[in-house]
Amino acid sequence: MQIISRAFGIYGTNCYVVILDGGEVIIDPGDGAYEWIKRVCKNPLAILCTHGHFDHVYDCLAIKDEFKIKIYIPKDDAFMCQNDPFGLLKAKFEPDIMVDDKDEIELGGVKFCFHHFAGHTPGCSVITAGEIMFSGDFIFKDSIGRYDFPFSDGKLMKKSLYKVLEFKNYKIYPGHGEPTTLDSQRSSLTRWAQAI
Repeated sequence: MQIISRAFGIYGTNCYVVILDGGEVIIDPGDGAYEWIKRVCKNPLAILCTHGHFDHVYDCLAIKDEFKIKIYIPKDDAFMCQNDPFGLLKAKFEPDIMVDDKDEIELGGVKFCFHHFAGHTPGCSVITAGEIMFSGDFIFKDSIGRYDFPFSDGKLMKKSLYKVLEFKNYKIYPGHGEPTTLDSQRSSLTRWAQAI
């Protein structure tokens, strides 16, 4: 498994491509990711979205149409792709598959698992594959996702932070900023949880 990434759009949203023996898995393709994906992917298998905010799903439809692949998104965030609460999507779309907490998808011989951590959005999730965690906008290096947006919930964020502290260590690839590890973030996450 090889992971490459590039930040897109005005918010520097990380799009990840997981390169497997059987093809590539695309995670959170933001504004401008389409052209990059066309250059770096030979056989895309699916698009996985950690949540429904526009900067993480902006180029989903263009990539889906180009490669005829499916879009997976947490079920509680699917409405954002169709209703776009921020009014900033280029094109609204309907995701193909809406996933629940602990749903696993096997792609290219690797199991990708969605874990629900509501707060930033109703369906906000992380995606794990082996020892790797794609954390979207749930947790970052030394920070956490905002919980003051429409459809965010601070009480749920607090609960989610305590929940993730029970997880084993993962290498974290966040939706914005640089990679980190869960172990190195435990004290920071505890402080954030206590502050909410």
